[in-house]
Amino acid sequence: MESEYHGYKRIDFTFSGREAILVFPKEENKTAKWMLKTEYFDAFPELELAMLGRGYHLAYLKNISRWGLEEDQIAKRDFAEYLMREYGLNRRCVCIGMSCGGWQAVQFASMYPSYVSHLYLDAPLLSFFGLTEEWLDKFEPEYNRFRGFQTSAERFIVNDLPVHRLKVLTDNRLPVSLVYGGKDTVVDPKKNAAVVKEFYQLQNAPIRVWYKPECDHHPHVAVNLEEVMDYIAQTEI
Repeated sequence: MESEYHGYKRIDFTFSGREAILVFPKEENKTAKWMLKTEYFDAFPELELAMLGRGYHLAYLKNISRWGLEEDQIAKRDFAEYLMREYGLNRRCVCIGMSCGGWQAVQFASMYPSYVSHLYLDAPLLSFFGLTEEWLDKFEPEYNRFRGFQTSAERFIVNDLPVHRLKVLTDNRLPVSLVYGGKDTVVDPKKNAAVVKEFYQLQNAPIRVWYKPECDHHPHVAVNLEEVMDYIAQTEI
């Protein structure tokens, strides 16, 4: 089905039984580059719209769960192959991960680093250690259900959260644009975003940080979109 997305051509279709979306840039500056919004399509889309203006395509594939299931990442890999075959897009994409979308983005990049050119992580949730009690009570039952856990103890002993996969990203020199707020009351930045920053810097891996000292979890938006886009263009692989 064809429609319009903020002035751009959008098609909605089914891929392997999942809802899929592809948004096209204008013909005059169209490139083979593309973004993959890993969760919450059309939430805080300022960066995506700006990059559409620079000739990137925008894609989305619906997840079974927000919790980075392996089958969701396999589906993203197959989706990337499909976009290459059918639309001539590049193998690698810019992963845009906001909040739990950051969870998805890191899981995908760590499983399939050769499909990722850059990660844009905005207030990313990468572990349960930094969630406030209110949000932990909300998210934990959902996470346990999708992972097949019967008790909280199982969650605590599993050593396979996105934060544990950062070394795969740095080993593959995957560049990161990191945006987060200093007053995030949902995801503690000290145990999520700041861990990415410190680990990347320790490994001398490519990262640039946009820190918003007075910002809560929302809004998800970079301080300076032009700077972010320039950094992505300079560093994507």
